[in-house]
Amino acid sequence: MAAINKEPIKEIKTAPQAKQRRSRAETEQRLIDVALDLIRNDGVLAGLNLRKVAVGAGVNRGNIYHYFGSRQELLRKAINRQFEVIVDSLTKGRKHTRFVARRLRSFRMKSSNDINDSKLRALLVLDGDDTVDPIPLLEAGLSQLRQDVIDGDIDRGHDLEALQVALSAVLRGYRIFRLPYAKRLGIAPDELDTRVEKIYRTWLESLAYPPVINENEGSQRE
Repeated sequence: MAAINKEPIKEIKTAPQAKQRRSRAETEQRLIDVALDLIRNDGVLAGLNLRKVAVGAGVNRGNIYHYFGSRQELLRKAINRQFEVIVDSLTKGRKHTRFVARRLRSFRMKSSNDINDSKLRALLVLDGDDTVDPIPLLEAGLSQLRQDVIDGDIDRGHDLEALQVALSAVLRGYRIFRLPYAKRLGIAPDELDTRVEKIYRTWLESLAYPPVINENEGSQRE
């Protein structure tokens, strides 16, 4: 019987470049996580103290500029990472849902990621950043609204782009001010959710009918 040639198994080593990439990715994620924690704890208007971010992540402050270039870019990356999580949670194993049910489900969502996405985008706008996208996945949203028109849930006379803006504004505004609204009315947030949802449902259901044209608009068109 021929002897079996047993060659020593070579140890597979990770290339230094791969290690460096992994280290950089991990450091970037750590900086993003710390930045989001600081915003949650200190509030949006407190801004973002890069020194605190660096200390919290255990890196030199220069790393922030090396990886992101600026405070705004760090916030943009944080927003993008959070939004990916939100989209995954909304689309994972999700079947087509009719317009009213879908929008009510979005209204009921109170995830911290969703709330922080709105707050972070608002923070960048207040900071003078004119590159902020207030409606990510706009085309996908409009495509879904067009399907809602086909399904008969939205009358074809409605301005779908304006509707998409209105839907975004309602949800983002309510997510940001939900707790202050409840405090101002002296009621529990969950009670406010129930009451506002009734109004929201009425509005959504009314979109199945043609838009109301006031007399002035009618006379101008004639």
